[in-house]
Amino acid sequence: MPMYPYQCQTCNHEEDEFQHMREDHLTVCPACGSDTYDRQVSLPHTDMKEFHTPIEMYSIGLTDDEEIKAFKRQAPDVYVDMNPKSELYGVPIAKSRKQKLSALAATGCVERK
Repeated sequence: MPMYPYQCQTCNHEEDEFQHMREDHLTVCPACGSDTYDRQVSLPHTDMKEFHTPIEMYSIGLTDDEEIKAFKRQAPDVYVDMNPKSELYGVPIAKSRKQKLSALAATGCVERK
């Protein structure tokens, strides 16, 4: 979801707000309550941490060693913990978007937009 810069014309409070592009602009300042809270002109930006940190895909959750081995044949570049005592046992962990898409394809899933 994009983040937009806002500034209050009354108290000069500035804040970045996460907002869907189709949502109406905010008008009430969270600091002083006045209705002079305006979105500043800028390009929307998003937080792309997904590409900088590993992605733990709990929704895939493989349940046994045979299922994990079958998954690894389909997506060999995606890490899966095979230690049954680990909290992350059977959870694929992708390090890039390409690996994430590979893991989804290996399980017959697709990415939701």
